[in-house]
Amino acid sequence: MLDLVTWNVDGLNESRLGQRMERLCLEILVGGDLKAALAGAPTPPMPHVVALQEVVHVAYRGYFAPHFAAAGYRLWPTRAPAESEYWELLAVRPPWTLVHAERRPFAHSPLGRAGTVAELVHGASGARATVITGHLESLRSGAEARVDQAREIAGWLREADGPAVFAGDTNLREREARTLAEPPRDAFVEAGSPATERDTWHPDAEEGGPGFRFDRVWLAGPIHVRRLRLRRSRASDHHGVEVRLAIDD
Repeated sequence: MLDLVTWNVDGLNESRLGQRMERLCLEILVGGDLKAALAGAPTPPMPHVVALQEVVHVAYRGYFAPHFAAAGYRLWPTRAPAESEYWELLAVRPPWTLVHAERRPFAHSPLGRAGTVAELVHGASGARATVITGHLESLRSGAEARVDQAREIAGWLREADGPAVFAGDTNLREREARTLAEPPRDAFVEAGSPATERDTWHPDAEEGGPGFRFDRVWLAGPIHVRRLRLRRSRASDHHGVEVRLAIDD
């Protein structure tokens, strides 16, 4: 099994940044209730892989790096990239081990966006998996670029040797996703398209308003969805997407 959470942490929003990043760490690592965890109450299992988008320097140094390292995760990148205002972060814990990772700039990105591609191996079984994350072009004006970027990611998934998963913020509108000639397998669809788990971003951060399924999990190879649900928190304007994936031998 590979348990994964992907979350755009809204790091470019400086409002209550430290408080929100601390909250996100608690949401991911102990289910949000630190007092109950300290009292010995059962907590949800930590995901094996965490993929975060829109991570900024303060969030990385002050919150994600120390908290995730203390919880037994290996982070990539291992230090905040000096040349970037914001970027994507992968955190991996045993029994999965991160053996290689690289940042791949998209061929077409006015905003300088890139994808992160990582190779993982399972310590007990030796099973391998490719995990990709990214934050595709934003804004209405970025439609052409993000469709091109989605096609690039679909290509990376097809080229992977064995099971592969993309988990990140695509910013894709439904009409744009329908233009992909060879769309990847969508974990949301394979989970039965549950209406309650559909919209991952709301323009006004209000549950009652219209929403968009920007944050997606795509699959390739012998990997299958066992569970999909959203993690909702006021710490970000996006919901996290949590999946449990089964990898075939």
